[in-house]
Amino acid sequence: MNIPLNFLDEASVQEVSGLNIEEMAELAKRLKETIDTQDRRRKILNEAMRLRFEDTARAILNQEGKDTGTARFQEGNTTVVANFRKKVDWDQDELARILDEHPEYKPEVKCVVSLEERKYNNWPASLQQIFEAARTVKVSGYDFSFNNDED
Repeated sequence: MNIPLNFLDEASVQEVSGLNIEEMAELAKRLKETIDTQDRRRKILNEAMRLRFEDTARAILNQEGKDTGTARFQEGNTTVVANFRKKVDWDQDELARILDEHPEYKPEVKCVVSLEERKYNNWPASLQQIFEAARTVKVSGYDFSFNNDED
């Protein structure tokens, strides 16, 4: 029952689905352990790179008058590429106020109105019913796990 993980590289989905439950559960367990180990290693290496290269990269961006973007520099024979991604959040109420004063820009601005699912779920059914027509639930992905009673 010790199927190597590289079986998953070679096997078809149909072959994997034909394994007995113990084999499938064992593969899933070992794959999760491998992924967890790789994630931990990646986090350590990424944090070490941030610690070593962030100041240099930020200094380069600052010289260009930027807070975000890509900075390239040489260390030894290696080019280091540091990318500081940008995430912009817009104040929805302020955008709405500005658009009231400048309606000509409404076609260019997307305002987002949302309701936290946690809050919706805590409402009484009568209040949920009011908002039900605006709510769509979609599956965004899936995964399966196994619990072995022997563990």
